[in-house]
Amino acid sequence: MRSLPRYLACLIAFAFPISLGAAGLGPIRVSSYLGQPLVAEAEITSLQPKEFESIIVRMAPLENFKAANVPYTPLVRQVRLEPVKRADGTALLRITTVSAVNEPSLELLVDFNWPNGRLLQKYSILLDPAR
Repeated sequence: MRSLPRYLACLIAFAFPISLGAAGLGPIRVSSYLGQPLVAEAEITSLQPKEFESIIVRMAPLENFKAANVPYTPLVRQVRLEPVKRADGTALLRITTVSAVNEPSLELLVDFNWPNGRLLQKYSILLDPAR
């Protein structure tokens, strides 16, 4: 009988979505190559009107990297995250570095906050050699 409360809690949790229309980050699209400064974008999805102005995006703290077993390399500190809005209203997260990225792979843990929630998003970026 001890499992009945757990069963009911799980049933309730799955029966009602925690957040309808929650904002999120789509897949990453990289437009730079190995040996160049990083240039990438990810679409910000399902934002409610006027939420864009309240978005806070930053690299997750070191503790979150450790908890998620994501390596926190010196390159991570060089990454810049900027929410931008295109003329057509599409919201994007621009991910860049000033200096060239000479490692073929990079893992990021992005801390994405908006008025109605928070999301930690892991991105694994693979850079192809320049053509």
